[in-house]
Amino acid sequence: MDLGEILRVLRNRWYIVVPMLVLAIGLGVGTYIVVPPTYSTFTMVSLLNAPEATKAATQGNENPFLSFDASLIATADFLGRRLQSTDTVLQLKNAGITEEYEVALAENAQGPFLTITLKGEDQDHLIASANELARYAGVALDDIQRQNNVAEKNRIKLTQVIPPQKPEMEMKAKLKLVIVAAGGTLAFAFILTFVVESLSRARRRRAALAQAEEIEAPSVSAAATATPDIEGTVVLQLPPTAPAQRPLPPTSIPGPGSDAEKTQRIQMPPRPAATVQKETQPRRPGLSTTYQSNGDRGGQNANRVNGS
Repeated sequence: MDLGEILRVLRNRWYIVVPMLVLAIGLGVGTYIVVPPTYSTFTMVSLLNAPEATKAATQGNENPFLSFDASLIATADFLGRRLQSTDTVLQLKNAGITEEYEVALAENAQGPFLTITLKGEDQDHLIASANELARYAGVALDDIQRQNNVAEKNRIKLTQVIPPQKPEMEMKAKLKLVIVAAGGTLAFAFILTFVVESLSRARRRRAALAQAEEIEAPSVSAAATATPDIEGTVVLQLPPTAPAQRPLPPTSIPGPGSDAEKTQRIQMPPRPAATVQKETQPRRPGLSTTYQSNGDRGGQNANRVNGS
């Protein structure tokens, strides 16, 4: 089916296409109005070396921002996976953090930086949840080290580098719902249109076939009819045959040696009275002379008279 055929079907079934198109537009607009907008924000935390490790790396300087070794990156990855575990998600949801969040290492970062991204509908609650999640990350890091009997002076610390940013509207999720509502309705209208067209064509074919069978049925019944006999046999009633014609009497056919096959009869007009008749036999008035032409006599006068 080409594009022209598709457009023709859509045009012929406009009573299906037009209402469904209006319904699709209405559903799209309604979805955009009813569905609340989604906002997103993020915060960033960083892991810092323990005081003893900082003194050893900086020769007595206790500033933790002067030493970032590779072990901190591995610890940050471990902490991010711990925060996204199922048990932690349920624990945070019971604590009031109902928004969806994601924890991952910061892109293009050269240190142990974790980016915490949250998505929700309430902007104020979203910011509060981001701060609470950053605080919980520090508590979780300290609990992990305490469970592994790490001394206080050797424990890694966590600090918040970037506070939660102003929430921004996420149009992608909202537009996705609008497209699903409107596009799904249009797809259903397209399928429904061609289903109705297919059923209509099948009904027309059956009607045409039934009409053709009705036309052929009388001719078949006129040719031969069958009636059941008492004993269960079938007697075929054939149409009556035409009466036999009497043979025509044979006609006399001249033989191959007769002169009739070579004779050509020519009727001449009567001669005037002044013409001298050379025939030896007397001529009757009103009759003409007949000539016989054949291959043997060369068209000589046969002395025959019309009617002889």
